[in-house]
Amino acid sequence: MSQSPYRPAHSPGRRRGGLADEIAKYVRDLILTGALKPGVKLDQDAIGRALDVSRSPIREAIVVLGQEGLLDVTPRRGACVSLVTPEDIVDHYELLGLVSGRAAAMAADTLKDEDRDELEAVQARFVEGGEADYSALNETFHRIINATAPRRTRWLLGHLARSVPADYYEFADGWNARAGHHHEEILDAILRRDADAARQAMEDHLHESGVGAVEVLRAQGFWDDESPPMKEHS
Repeated sequence: MSQSPYRPAHSPGRRRGGLADEIAKYVRDLILTGALKPGVKLDQDAIGRALDVSRSPIREAIVVLGQEGLLDVTPRRGACVSLVTPEDIVDHYELLGLVSGRAAAMAADTLKDEDRDELEAVQARFVEGGEADYSALNETFHRIINATAPRRTRWLLGHLARSVPADYYEFADGWNARAGHHHEEILDAILRRDADAARQAMEDHLHESGVGAVEVLRAQGFWDDESPPMKEHS
């Protein structure tokens, strides 16, 4: 009997929309870290036990993950993990890059002086390293830039960023140094108020992020078996 991949977790918040989002994140992480392999049928009862949640928000989360292409959902038969290819990962990050590039171009044109100063300070802390929380600094760096975009653009950025989380590769194997270099190019373009350069630097950064994600997933054996038989975890 194989060990269940559904690790116990703290119960998400009780707000319905937020609850479904938390469940989706939980399952998404299991898929993208390789704990749930392509072809495996999702065990809704195990998810319910791990998160202490009912079936209703689990079903909502499954719909979301089906729309993202991470699950294949068949009415009355449940859901199984889709085969996510390297091309799918890079494609997703490139889409995120297109929208993020739009935000960066807007930031180059409209970012206020105090926000430019904050962006420089965040980047300085990122480059200094030490005991820095790279993930938090990275999030702040992008948040400052994205805040200049219109509401619909910000919504789309949030959706794309949540759909393929970076937790499973971010800043592994020296990625922080590569990301810091990318951020330096983005910052330089914004400070020069060069919208085209800011857009291109951001698009390049997210493309490389997708390539980095693929490298880590491949090293973890995520694509060792791309056509596994349908099976149930016990």
